Amino acid sequence: MAAQGGEREIQKSYWIEHSVDLTVEAMMLDSKASDLDKEERPEVLSLLPPFKGKSVLELGAGIGRFTGELAKEAGQVLALDFIENVIKKNESINGHHKNVKFLCADVTSPDLQIASESVDLIFSNWLLMYLSDKEVENLAERMAKWLKVGGFIFFRESCFHQSGDCKRKNNPTHYREPRFYTKVFKELHLDDRSGNSFELSLIGCKCIGAYVRNKKNQNQICWILQKVNSHEDKGFQRFLDNVQYKCNGILRYERVFGEGFVSTGGIDTTKEFVAKLELTPGQKVLDVGCGIGGGDFYMAENFDVEVFGIDLSINMVSFALERAIGRKCLVEFEVADCTKKAYPNNTFDVIYSRDTILHIKDKPALFKSFFKWLKPGGKVLISDYCKRAGSPSKEFAEYIEQRGYDLHDVEAYGQMLRDAGFKEVNAEDRTDQFIKVLQRELDAVEKARGTFIYDFSEEDYNEIVGGWKAKLVRSSMGEQRWGLFIAKK
Repeated sequence: MAAQGGEREIQKSYWIEHSVDLTVEAMMLDSKASDLDKEERPEVLSLLPPFKGKSVLELGAGIGRFTGELAKEAGQVLALDFIENVIKKNESINGHHKNVKFLCADVTSPDLQIASESVDLIFSNWLLMYLSDKEVENLAERMAKWLKVGGFIFFRESCFHQSGDCKRKNNPTHYREPRFYTKVFKELHLDDRSGNSFELSLIGCKCIGAYVRNKKNQNQICWILQKVNSHEDKGFQRFLDNVQYKCNGILRYERVFGEGFVSTGGIDTTKEFVAKLELTPGQKVLDVGCGIGGGDFYMAENFDVEVFGIDLSINMVSFALERAIGRKCLVEFEVADCTKKAYPNNTFDVIYSRDTILHIKDKPALFKSFFKWLKPGGKVLISDYCKRAGSPSKEFAEYIEQRGYDLHDVEAYGQMLRDAGFKEVNAEDRTDQFIKVLQRELDAVEKARGTFIYDFSEEDYNEIVGGWKAKLVRSSMGEQRWGLFIAKK
């Protein structure tokens, strides 16, 4: 099963060169591989969906760093790699597992035949970055066909730049933007013979924490996707990424709020609010609705804290990961739904959220989760859109519905935090500040009208200016409020 075409020959000779010394250092192309592996391998395995007794296909299995671990739980494992001495080494290490088969094959070869809908979990760790764009697209389609409905794909890649410190004469690796992989897998649509339609639903996408902690490096990124019927509703995430937070929309917001920010006041309100948290080195901060990461970088770089940023918008997290390049700080990003996420009790010193929880209907349940996730003495800080007490006007009610917001008056919002168990709840109406900030942002956009239109379009300019003016009217009339909430466990 020879590799096809020039790209494959280059990759094959690259890996033959790096597979002379069959050690974990050679496979990970890093002098500190043994230490990294101790932390990174359990982390990767902890991210996998349950696969006890299931069939697992491991692509690019290498010398078997994960093969033996997968074999402990799986019903059967097919470990595949295209370098012969590598897969033989894997077999010599893991051949005692009777539920593992070893195959020397190239994932891009048409000769590789795997039955449709025969696999529960497809696992690959550093494979797609050694394929051309077209090969990634073709393999993604084949992987989706091999997968049973309800089955999962887990893959992990180096994005943006090299991580390992091993010297290389040449490096044909493709260090892509994460958005490339997300787009390829999420845009797949498959039909079976019965006319049923399937797609891959993104379950998770995050940095590998071991690389953040050890190298302050956010470029090791993994994805988990599930094969589902196309009619299954993923409405809210789709709304965020296709309507409210399209890539162009995010960049427009960033232009208004300042580099790295998509929330009111940008760096200025961030500095003011973060000062209230009295952060100390080594603390752990959860940022719910992290956007494109500006607040997270500010906290990590200035207070030496470890920040975990989560956001339901794939586009937001993709931009955050791009903004993290070269920053060297303890920030992890993950595409996640805070209403479904689970953290161990007493994990965080601070939970921080800026203008995000307005999207969430069941705030009492979320605040109870926040309370559990915080350490005793931990603080929560939230800024959020609110409304005045009583019924909203018809116009404001329509705006709330159109945006899918769930708004409360400032006092009721504070009470929900008290009901969740928080003490020393400070619920402040910051609408006057909101109006000043909106006016300042609007003035700056209008002043830079020509540049804004040049970089975006006249329609974009009009939408932003119109949106800011409407917010100013609603806030000045007292309809739309802005609340700041700080509370303690």
